[in-house]
Amino acid sequence: MIEKSFIVFAKGRADFRLRSITERDIENLRVWKNRNKAFFFLKQDITYPQQQKWFQAFTSRDDDFMFVVEQLVDKEWKEIGCMGFRKLEDEGCIDAYNIMRAVKIEPSSFTMSEAFATLLKFAENRYDDLPIRCKVLIGNPAVRWYEKNDFSIIGGTNDYCLMELNKQSLKNIQLVIQN
Repeated sequence: MIEKSFIVFAKGRADFRLRSITERDIENLRVWKNRNKAFFFLKQDITYPQQQKWFQAFTSRDDDFMFVVEQLVDKEWKEIGCMGFRKLEDEGCIDAYNIMRAVKIEPSSFTMSEAFATLLKFAENRYDDLPIRCKVLIGNPAVRWYEKNDFSIIGGTNDYCLMELNKQSLKNIQLVIQN
């Protein structure tokens, strides 16, 4: 098992960061996901034991990364959402998943798009030879958001759009990674 404890932010952007999840984050993740279940493939509420089981499995997967998005507010880091990516061996790609803004604190000096681009750059740095994709349910208004973030629809099914990132959009992002 590889170490997956990181704080990641874009150079020059000290107002937000991505922090690798720990066990203390799983209740927030569960509550956020349940609150937004209409936009995800799993439409039922997740119980605390199910979330604990997910976390145990997550920690054993070397190519699965989940972060809490944190915003600097009055010199203190506040959790405002989450996002992750994983390598899908059978699909030959990196899959961005569970991108969610759970709390909006105003004023905010950054957008979730900027946090997402930071995540994508981190994924690209780790797996530069693989395309970065995501699956978005048909009818989810987030399809347009992904398009604004340089994803294009490349396929899908009756249930979801398969989208792929134009990696050129990440070329100007420089990361700072702290272990």
